[in-house]
Amino acid sequence: MVIRIGMIGLTASDDAWSVLAHVKPLLQEPLSSKYKITALVTTSPESAAASAKRWGVPLDKAYTNVEDIANDIYVDLVVVNVKLPLHRNLALPALKAGKNVFVEWPLATTMDEVSELQAAAKESGSKTFVGLQARTAPFIQKAKVIIDSGALGKIVSSTIVGIDNLLLYLPPKHDYEHDKRNRANISMITSGHILDAQAFLLGEYRHLKATTNCFFPQVTTPHHTHTVNRDAPDSFMVQGVLMSGATASLSLVLTTSSNPSEFTWTISGEKGTLRMEGPNINIQMVGPKLSWYHDGAWEHVALRESLGFGQVGDLYQAIAAGDHIPGSIVDFDGAALRQRMLEACWKSDEQGTQESYL
Repeated sequence: MVIRIGMIGLTASDDAWSVLAHVKPLLQEPLSSKYKITALVTTSPESAAASAKRWGVPLDKAYTNVEDIANDIYVDLVVVNVKLPLHRNLALPALKAGKNVFVEWPLATTMDEVSELQAAAKESGSKTFVGLQARTAPFIQKAKVIIDSGALGKIVSSTIVGIDNLLLYLPPKHDYEHDKRNRANISMITSGHILDAQAFLLGEYRHLKATTNCFFPQVTTPHHTHTVNRDAPDSFMVQGVLMSGATASLSLVLTTSSNPSEFTWTISGEKGTLRMEGPNINIQMVGPKLSWYHDGAWEHVALRESLGFGQVGDLYQAIAAGDHIPGSIVDFDGAALRQRMLEACWKSDEQGTQESYL
């Protein structure tokens, strides 16, 4: 059975996230035989018509009102693919109409909004999915198999270090990310993806402490004619003890173009070590290489190809085919747990306390 998608935020532009990460993988096998985009919503009749023409959606299904897509009987799954501050308002009508709903991570800006979406989904019986696609990415799926096999023995530690030299210099459409009130920054988006992957592989924190900083309150970019003021974190650190007893730490830093971008994640066990290394801290988008230290030597671990840019295609495949490791797909309840983890991090930062969220 083909899953009919109604996409909120679908643009005609080939370089938009909604197109690169969602539409293009959906138009290619193995996903094109499992999904079909049958409706869309944008902010104006002109943009809706342009998107419909570009992606082969009937003009009478090119909406500007989210209520229309929520009530369209020819839509099975509503995909919310817009800026974080809009998630709650655009997802809620679809949930109330009983539609299955896929929302990009983060699910919503605040815990109250997340709880409201959870309640609406529970009341309507909607199936829910959240774009924490690192879990279904090839490198995480392979690491999960190795860890769960016992090949590393008892896990002792997880150490994650990431440095990025691009996110401070994004074009104007991303300016809202510099305002910490919107929470669209590394202490929510990037860290949420990474910490969710860590939880999938190794389990949740028993307790944690966190620190954030804004080292660059003003930046000059090649995209702006003025200095950009910002108060969002550009440094985020978490350390603590997992439920298993292993120690776990994460350090993410946004820095200037004078420094390299890099990502390293080392998982050490009694019998061996896994290491993930790459040039991008957004591991949900760009999967790092995976290496395994065992029998006294490093082995490069071969991985299958991801289904398109951003690794979202792998999540769509898991949703449609069900051929995934249990726990690979995150629903609204799972997203709420991740939000509570991050709320605990922010509380720890503000109060200087050790926190728990379970």
